[in-house]
Amino acid sequence: MRPQEDEPAQITKDFRTKEFYTKQIEQPKAAVTNHTDNKELIQLVTLPKSQTIGNISKTSEYTPTRKTIIQVASREQVDLPKEIAARSKSTSAAEQPLSETDVKPPVLDKPGMADELICVNFDQVDIRMVLKTVGDITGINFVLDDSVHGNVTVMFPTKIRLAEVYKVLESILEVKGFAAVPAGRNLVKIVPRADAAKRNLQVRFGNNPSDIPRNDTLITQIIPLNYANAGEISQIIQPLLATGAQMAIYTKTNSIVITDTSSNIHHIAKIIQTLDVKEQITVFSLNYASAQVISEQITRIIEKNRAASSPVGRNRSTPLAPTGIKIIPDPRTNSLYVVANEQDTEIIERLIMQLDVERPDSANNVHVVYLENAQPKEVAESLTAVLANLRITGAVEATQQVQVTADEGTNSVIVAASTQDFKVIAGIIEKLDIVREQVLVELLIMEVSEEGLLEIGIDWATLDEAVEDSIRFFGATNFGPRVDFVSGDLEGLAVGAWRADGSDVRIGAILHALDKESGVNILSTPHITTSNHNKAKIIIGENIPYVVESRITETSDFLTPTVIDSFEYKDVGISLEITPHISQGGLVRLEIDSEFSKLIEGVTGSSVNTPTTAKRQAQTIVSMNSGSTIVIGGLIRDDKVTLEKKIPLLGDLPLLGGLFKYQRDQMQKTNLLMFITPHVMSNQEDLDRITEKKRNETELLDENGETNNNSE
Repeated sequence: MRPQEDEPAQITKDFRTKEFYTKQIEQPKAAVTNHTDNKELIQLVTLPKSQTIGNISKTSEYTPTRKTIIQVASREQVDLPKEIAARSKSTSAAEQPLSETDVKPPVLDKPGMADELICVNFDQVDIRMVLKTVGDITGINFVLDDSVHGNVTVMFPTKIRLAEVYKVLESILEVKGFAAVPAGRNLVKIVPRADAAKRNLQVRFGNNPSDIPRNDTLITQIIPLNYANAGEISQIIQPLLATGAQMAIYTKTNSIVITDTSSNIHHIAKIIQTLDVKEQITVFSLNYASAQVISEQITRIIEKNRAASSPVGRNRSTPLAPTGIKIIPDPRTNSLYVVANEQDTEIIERLIMQLDVERPDSANNVHVVYLENAQPKEVAESLTAVLANLRITGAVEATQQVQVTADEGTNSVIVAASTQDFKVIAGIIEKLDIVREQVLVELLIMEVSEEGLLEIGIDWATLDEAVEDSIRFFGATNFGPRVDFVSGDLEGLAVGAWRADGSDVRIGAILHALDKESGVNILSTPHITTSNHNKAKIIIGENIPYVVESRITETSDFLTPTVIDSFEYKDVGISLEITPHISQGGLVRLEIDSEFSKLIEGVTGSSVNTPTTAKRQAQTIVSMNSGSTIVIGGLIRDDKVTLEKKIPLLGDLPLLGGLFKYQRDQMQKTNLLMFITPHVMSNQEDLDRITEKKRNETELLDENGETNNNSE
């Protein structure tokens, strides 16, 4: 095994009876040396076992930090084939049996040889000579590719174990861009590293870094993932692969297949183990900042952090998007939903605490409050009036004024204010946005002549205190004039009015009773429902046109001039505006604005008659209990009427009847009366009760009308 000192070194290896490589080479400059006779010869040096130093292996320079780790998306754990899972659990790196792709130097079969120490140094030695030397030492046969060439320099200050010699060779090949591909138990092919992945490499399975040897053996490792997405993880570890290494993704089992040196795969497996963890969902409620804005800011921070932490040489043509962490903003509750592992969640929580603060330069935020019952315009006007003169208690002074705007389209109020100011304003809005009570206003409007007033027994001059069995009138005083129906001529009206003691009598009965009298003209009986403090308006009449301007157009001498009139329209009839206000005690205050107009004559204009109207108007405020009836009267008008008197029978004779009758014109006074009854409806039960009551009154009136018609 040792060559003669005076002869040049020869490398001659016979692989399976075929002379594969024979060449005269130069004497190496340095190798395992023996300085006897000043000649450098390759020599196997055996040292005592007690001087064993240990192995030396190449390590990666990449050191992952927790700060740059980005949690990947959560997914279900993949069910692996039983035989693979069993192998992953029961077999470690030291325990896995040797296969045809494993290499064990034959020299190690001899007892005690593995711990023998040797000194190895090469200075610009041809790599083929290095392979020959290792082959002589270990007994391994090498098959060299034609591209294998170059010089090697290896410096070991200490001796190494014989068992580590082959690992040193793998490191040398890795540096020079070559790889050792096992072709059998005692046969290794030396090929370019780029082609090694296509050869028969050792295939290992598992995701535990401790099961992966830390040497420069080129292997293929299948790493299954439990939680992380293989595609996303591959983007992170791609820059960590060595030159010529290859990686593939198998989505069905959510696994990554890597062909690289065993030591580099060991470090990659440690990174994957850190990333492949279970995630959790955390909800963060924000106090000041917008959830959408905070989500975008944290996403940008993650992107910049990954960009700063990515290894040199990463392809920058693609954007660096955060992998794994999911931040979902919820504008409705102003919250953030964070999907990440526990460690990343803590980092995001610290970021949120730093970002979710009220900044002095942007103290105003925009808040939208959707109303359920109140009108946006009314709420906005109320808040604006309050904020204009009152500083909100406990509010922080803002750089901008608080603004409130109504949005009728969405029935909402838009408030521009700081968070602390908005909390106070939101409390006010909540108190304003309540279900308001409703009021059903029942009216009876009629005209009564002087004779009609006497016939129904109304005494306008009575100004004594209100007594029982009387209807209260409202004119000059609130509780003075009365109508005594019990002792008057119209006793049937006692069941159709509201008594002074508050007992329930119906306007419907008043209507039916007065309709029989000749001096009574029922104008209208409207009903209208409105909310508390809301104005209700009723208009009953006609829209009459009248001329406001006339002009004559110029024409030729032979044509008649043309008159052009400009018209406006005016409502003629009954106009009522009623605004109810309900007090805490249940008393109803009515703001009443009534106008009654009547067309009395037309004056001939240029081309149309110009109408002339008579108007009666009353504005008043009255207070009463729910269900009570008031009467507004005294709106008297003089009408010119023609009276006719005749002798019965004779006055109706044809031709001669005029001798037995006479006619004369006189002025007649008519009094306008309004009966008003409010009904407070606080809930649905009140509404149903009053509706049923009105239905019964209608049925009663119909029955009475049929009875009267039959009696006539």
